[in-house]
Amino acid sequence: MDLLSKIFKQRVKKMIPLAKINSVLIVCTGNICRSPMGEGVLKYKFDQVGLSHIGLNSAGTSGWDKCKPIADAIQACQEIEIDISSLRSDPITEQMIQDADLILAMEKEHIDTMIKQYHATDEKLFLLGDFHPDKPGMEIEDPYGRTIMFYREVLDIICQCSDGLIETLVKSN
Repeated sequence: MDLLSKIFKQRVKKMIPLAKINSVLIVCTGNICRSPMGEGVLKYKFDQVGLSHIGLNSAGTSGWDKCKPIADAIQACQEIEIDISSLRSDPITEQMIQDADLILAMEKEHIDTMIKQYHATDEKLFLLGDFHPDKPGMEIEDPYGRTIMFYREVLDIICQCSDGLIETLVKSN
């Protein structure tokens, strides 16, 4: 394991314990690709492991409002029996950040934006990629404008990171 991976693993160990997490916010740029896929995957997986009491929401840093997820994001999720078609984009707000116990961003840029523009506190901000089993701390690339195959690859990474998050939460309990 390289030094950067060790640093991210140490940071994750200091995460808020499961018992104190009532809400999770997933953040990307437009809230039309990655964060709705993340919200759908986490809802599905939380339901499977008895964490359905944890509220989930997603938002974007770019200000898109009330847009459906991109068709390829919907299709990729449907292929693994997750339906995100009813989700709609929301621009992130300071209130959303304050209300969330845990915030999962797709890129470091999203974390920077939340800290600088919305006064988010560092201790509840993580990259979803911090929970990747092989590459903790990875940024999850934006599939917008790419092929359905790339959406599937991104969804697979989101699923792996979600499993890592759940494992971390359960261990912290």
